[in-house]
Parts: sequence; structure tokens; C-alpha cells
Amino acid sequence: MFGFIGKILIIDLTNKSWKEVSSNEDFYFKYLGGSFLAAKLFKDFFGDNKNIDPFDPKNPLVFATGVFAGENVCGATRVNVFSLSPETTGTYLSQAGGEFGPDLKRAGYDGLVILGKADSPVYVKITTVGRTCSCDFIDARHLWGKDRVEANEILKSELVIKYSMASIGPAGENLVACANIMFEVDHYAGRGGLGAVMGSKNLKAICVSGDKKPQFKNRNKIMEINKLGAKRQKGYEAGSFMKVLENQGTFGLLDLNQAAGNLPTHNFTQAFVDSSEFEDEICHANIDKKYVGKKKACKACYVACKKKYAKDSPYADFTALAEYESIAILGPNLGLADDFNHGLKACEICNKLGMDTISAGNLIAWMMDCFENEVLNENELDYSIKFGDGKKACELLEDIALRKGQPGNLLADGVFKAIEKLGEKTKPYIRASRGVGLPAHMPRKKPGIGFGYLTGPNPGDHMKLEHDWIASDPGSLKSLGLTISSEPDALDKNKVEIARTTQIYYSMVDTLSLCMFIFGPGNIYTFDEMVEMVNSATGFNYSFEELMKIGEQSLQLHRELYYELGGKDEEFLPYLNEEIPEGPSKSSKINESDFEVAREHYNSLW
Repeated sequence: MFGFIGKILIIDLTNKSWKEVSSNEDFYFKYLGGSFLAAKLFKDFFGDNKNIDPFDPKNPLVFATGVFAGENVCGATRVNVFSLSPETTGTYLSQAGGEFGPDLKRAGYDGLVILGKADSPVYVKITTVGRTCSCDFIDARHLWGKDRVEANEILKSELVIKYSMASIGPAGENLVACANIMFEVDHYAGRGGLGAVMGSKNLKAICVSGDKKPQFKNRNKIMEINKLGAKRQKGYEAGSFMKVLENQGTFGLLDLNQAAGNLPTHNFTQAFVDSSEFEDEICHANIDKKYVGKKKACKACYVACKKKYAKDSPYADFTALAEYESIAILGPNLGLADDFNHGLKACEICNKLGMDTISAGNLIAWMMDCFENEVLNENELDYSIKFGDGKKACELLEDIALRKGQPGNLLADGVFKAIEKLGEKTKPYIRASRGVGLPAHMPRKKPGIGFGYLTGPNPGDHMKLEHDWIASDPGSLKSLGLTISSEPDALDKNKVEIARTTQIYYSMVDTLSLCMFIFGPGNIYTFDEMVEMVNSATGFNYSFEELMKIGEQSLQLHRELYYELGGKDEEFLPYLNEEIPEGPSKSSKINESDFEVAREHYNSLW
């Protein structure tokens, strides 16, 4: 079999046992891997356990790799994580880059299913040497309570040889609804709260190491196309999207989104920062000078959008340069546009303690907005916080992760329970879809993305369909088989059909566990080149249309699981009907009537 190992590792924490399950070529031809494999394994091992809590030991936690994992292919390191989510009302798919996916495959497995619950904290060590695999369950009580950096350093000293790690921080241990899973020290499966699922199983970390090398039908052809991609990246002009990623990382997208009026500010009430000081801070020259240090790439990536902070930066001891989503939500959206010190510190607190920066930041912005509008008062919580208070924001993030104090413990349970306790009066100020905080893209500026936030099986996810600006690019749309177009700021039937088609494309790319920065429409590779790479890896003879069909089937399975297990679409958020008051996207909004027509049309397409 080419492109796949043919084995899944099943770990039962309750019994401290493990087994391998084998599948044949027909299985992989149908499911490929990645997100489709993750959902299929979840369904098989979840069985008939309906109406269970995400923290029930019967809830499987699934990790799945892709076709190219374990080989030096740019953009092919993604790992998919899937489970019932404590943050929303159904299942959730979360993803990350790094070494864990490739090393899981090198250990001899296309996927990993975690079942049960250990009776005390453990970490699992998976080691494959030659034909021998071992799976050890090791006491982790000495790691419980340690932040990510401390725990990883201790694990490194104990493991001796190199292992890739998936681990949780104190937030996951404390079952915080937005807890993430961390891979190595600076990659995160952040969305959906799956770190809390891992914590509910008393599982501090999973460590994998192996020496297996994936077998491909035509490795030379894969590497030939891979080299062509590297050459294209080298030739992109300065200031282009791909060059910004290479030179500044996603941090550099602050400038682009500020100029476009797509930068959430003060809990999404504004879409840009009216500040020359901020403009100065985020221009690319200043970012290069004050923040960006060495590149830190996922394996074999020639774009290297991960960065370290500059050595002479005051943040040099932080783990990695903040991502756009993180600094936007924990900076301007909290009123900290002119206080980068606290904004960047807030990012680091989330990363070390193991929380999703997006959802955690949205929770704090919600609290700030409620106090600003006097919906909450200090007497109710013996606490108050307002926009621009970076010190209090950082303290509150720590309190959430550690479940410390009344506001910290309240927000740790997520949006739904917080509204139950604080009352419906606070609901209009929530910027979340079905419990999951909104990413740093303004729905009123990008109504297609906004529509995607509120519908479908992955709430509040900006990486599950193409952003609105592609809707007016006939070239990209034609290559996806679309002959229609829609204005970037429109929410019409054409936009809905474009959204659905790009959802299917993104779903297909997720089944391959590929990075959207590399394989997104119009980025590095053509669709034909991607198909040729897949066929060269697997020995199959897919057409692009057949791969898209697999993407559609995967999306259908995710929809089936999400809605069957309690998921629902979001009601219209009233603030979307309010015009953005000023700036480059002034007057942008989503009419509720347009949204309902769009939803009806979208549902009819399924």
C-alpha cells in the first residue's frame, strides 16, 4: 500500500491497554485520511452513546494524519483532532501543524484513538523501532499543574531520545471550555476546547517517536512538484500575501486587515484602529525591526510563517511571535491597540497555560463591553473590567485557566453557562457562534465568512471556506468549476453557492491534512499539481472532481455527526445588522433578511 501505513492505534486509558486495527487499500481509497479519517474513526468508536457529555470517558478523542505525513513535503504536516466539544453543542474538528502528525505516521500509524479515562494523571509514550512498537503509560502526577514550557522541558529530560508531543496546560487539566492541545512548544489545535477533553481523561501528554518511512508510488514526481512550489514562492513580489507570510508571519497581516477595515476593535464594534501610533507599530518595516526574529518552519516548509521574536525584543523569551488572530483578538479587540506590551503578554499567557487565544480573548472583550455599557456592574461580580485595561485582561486570562476567583471560574465554563449565570441582558454583546469565539475577520466586512461562522459543522472557524475576496476572482472560481461570481461585500445566492463549493474544497484539502497557506486556491500549487501529487503518493488515479467528491462526503459526515450529537446552526446575531460606523469598511453590515434567504438557499443545496 502506498501513501498509508494501514494501521490505527487504539489506546484505552481506563485499562491501560492498546491495540492496532488494520485497514485495506479500499478503505483508504474512500476515506483518504485527515479530517475524513478522523470523523470515520470517531463514528465507529463512539457507537450508540448518544446524549453523553464531552467529558464522559466514552467520548473518543481522535488524531489523524494525511497522505504525505512523514515525508519532506511543504505544507503536509497538519494533524486533525476530532471529538465532542465542551465549547459548542456538538462535535468539533481542530487542526495544527508541527511534527506530531508526521511522527505519528513514522511510528507506524495513520491515526490514533484515545478511549476511556486514566484513574490518575498519565502520559503515553509511543515508540516504534523497526517492527517493534511499544505503548507505555507513565505516571504524570509530577507534570500536573505545570505550564506547557515547564512540562515539555521535564518530558524532554525524561524521554532522552526525541519525541514529538501533544500536551495540555493547566487550562486543559481544569476543564476550561476553550482549552487547547499544544504540539511541541508553538503549534496549537486551539478551537473547540479539545484540550479539556484530553484533561478529562487525565491525559497530560502523548509522546510519539518512530523510524518508519512512508512508501510512495512515485516519490520523485512529488519532490519535483515540491521544488517547483519553492521556486514560485521565491519569485513572489514583496508585499504579496505569500511574501508577508514568509517575512513577517501572520503577524504581518495586521497591516493588511487594518487597511481593509477588517480588524476587530473594541469587541467587533469597529473594524480599524484610528491611531497613528498603531499604524506606525504595525507597518512592515517596524514589525521587521522590532519583532521578527528567526524563522521557525513546520517540517520542510519553504514559507515558514512561524517566527521567533527578535533577540533584542523585550519578548525574546516568549515562545513564538504572535499569530494575527491572537494579537488582533487580544490587542485591538480589547482596546489595547496602543498597548502591544499587554496584548503580546496576553497571547503568551494563553499559550503557556493552554487556552485558545481567540475564544479566551472574545470572553474578555464580552466582559469589557458589558461593563462599558453598564449591563454589568461591579456589585454583581465584585469585579469590573473595561477596554484598554491590559493589566486586568492578563490577570483575568490567568484566572480563567486556573479557575481562580468568581469571574475566572465563570468564564472558564464558556459562553453558554456564563450567559445562564449573568442573564440574557449580556447576550447581545457576545461575539461567538454556538459557543466558539469569532476569529479576527469582521463578518460585516466579509459576509460569506460570517455566514460560514454561523452555519455548518465547525462553528466560528475561518479556515473552512474561502474568504469573500475570492468571490470576485473569476479565475480562481472557474478552476473550481464555478461560472458565477459575487461582490466581496454581498450576501446573495451566488455567494452562498461559492461558499458551499469552497467548503467542499477546504474539506478535501483537510482530508489530505494539507496547509491552506500552501494549497489554498491561487496560493502555490494548481489543482492539477495537487492531484498529481496525491496520485504519485497513493498510486490511485483520482481526478480533481473525484477528490472534490471525497471532500463533499467528508463534509457530509461531519455535518451528520455534528447535528446528530446536539449541534445546531446559530441564530442571527443582531449586531451584524448594525453598520460599521467609520473607517475603510464604513456602513458595511449584514441584513437579517439577506441572511435568512442565504440560509434557506444553503440548506436547499444539501
